[in-house]
Amino acid sequence: MAKIAGVATTKNANGEIATITINMKKHGKALMPIFKEMGILEKTQFEKECEKAISVEETFNKVHEYIKSLPWKK
Repeated sequence: MAKIAGVATTKNANGEIATITINMKKHGKALMPIFKEMGILEKTQFEKECEKAISVEETFNKVHEYIKSLPWKK
């Protein structure tokens, strides 16, 4: 097999290819559409929940509104 820059393989005890490592900086542009089609690059649950979260500014405003609504003694 010919060596390709940015692609490395490791073999198991039987001499079969076990893993392939691809340098995404070098080959990512060509591979991204394939990975998306295969569903490999789907967002994690954490990323999906972060998109639903409120922004820092909105949190800051809500905290200040709550503090202003408290019955402070003067």
